Amino acid sequence: MKVAICGYPPLAQQIQDDLTAEDIEFKFFVGDLVSDRGEDTEFTTELPTITFFDFRRLVDAGELDGMVVAEDGRKNFTKAVVQTCKFYRIPKLGLLDLLYQNGLYWADVEKFFIVYAEANIVDGCNLNCKACTHFSPLFKTDEIYPLENFQRDIRQLAKCCDIITFRLIGGEPLLLKNLDEYIKITRRYLPNSSLRIATNGLLIPSLPQKILDAIRENSFEIDITLYPPTVKILDKIEAVCVPNEILCNLMPFDKPETFNVNMSLRSDSDPIKSQKVCVNDTCRFLRDVKIYKCPVEALSYRFAKKFGLENFPKPSGVDLYAQNVSEMLSMLDRNPVELCHWCSERTRKIPWEVARPPKLEDWLVNPDELNGL
Repeated sequence: MKVAICGYPPLAQQIQDDLTAEDIEFKFFVGDLVSDRGEDTEFTTELPTITFFDFRRLVDAGELDGMVVAEDGRKNFTKAVVQTCKFYRIPKLGLLDLLYQNGLYWADVEKFFIVYAEANIVDGCNLNCKACTHFSPLFKTDEIYPLENFQRDIRQLAKCCDIITFRLIGGEPLLLKNLDEYIKITRRYLPNSSLRIATNGLLIPSLPQKILDAIRENSFEIDITLYPPTVKILDKIEAVCVPNEILCNLMPFDKPETFNVNMSLRSDSDPIKSQKVCVNDTCRFLRDVKIYKCPVEALSYRFAKKFGLENFPKPSGVDLYAQNVSEMLSMLDRNPVELCHWCSERTRKIPWEVARPPKLEDWLVNPDELNGL
């Protein structure tokens, strides 16, 4: 396969070096599609530089098969390149999810591109962390995403969207006795995606063999958040995962000894500023035939109900069966939702601990707001 590459020049060089053994021949760098990370990086490439117009001409002539984008799929730069390539019907487009380091993913340019999506298959949790962004302490462990509904929704999602990374999450997904069925269904409809399970890891040592087999046979990875109780049993987790050939990733993205809190009751935040500090800004969330901006928007109805917040915004979401679903998902990418006004422009760090019991102030960036209620 002969391709051009665009994006961030140092990453472009790294990709070329990493894929030397692949059946990919890098021929050109597209010089008018350069990602600017705000760094003082000299533009260097060993490849001849061409314009996007030249690239399209070479594709039309059959001399190039497509393009690789050397930038994270979450970046606006990448999304703009994807839209441009869709418009000009570029047949091959290689994309990256740098957060999960999945390697090169060849996107289907006929579908709407989502770099990352997730679904709560269990809303409740066996740990119930204070200030959980999925509001797990407010749910019971038997509140689940019914299997038949999940299958219906993941099938429809796969029809209209192309997804690099998809995670089964919660709550605690390992609480499900039939987790193996969710695993098999997800792989059936997302055969090329990087599939993962996000967990606190506490139940891994007691997982039944049928679930361990399903994880391995369907090429799932397990993302384990290193909460203090989890750290204490890492040896037991390893004793299960290693012999079963299951790849586990220890996830200290946000230091697990602290939680970021950023919700407000004032509804006067600048959504553009609040999105800049939001850890969920690119976390598209699947729930009941809809895709939501983030898990907070999808699940905050329980937060509002629990604490009697009558003016709190109701979840909206994009209906996956809508005729203009791609257009609506594009708008969801570009624009904030109403809930973004309730997310603060700054965050507060709190020590990790279990919510006993959960309180409204657990989620508030400024607990003094309660004085005005």
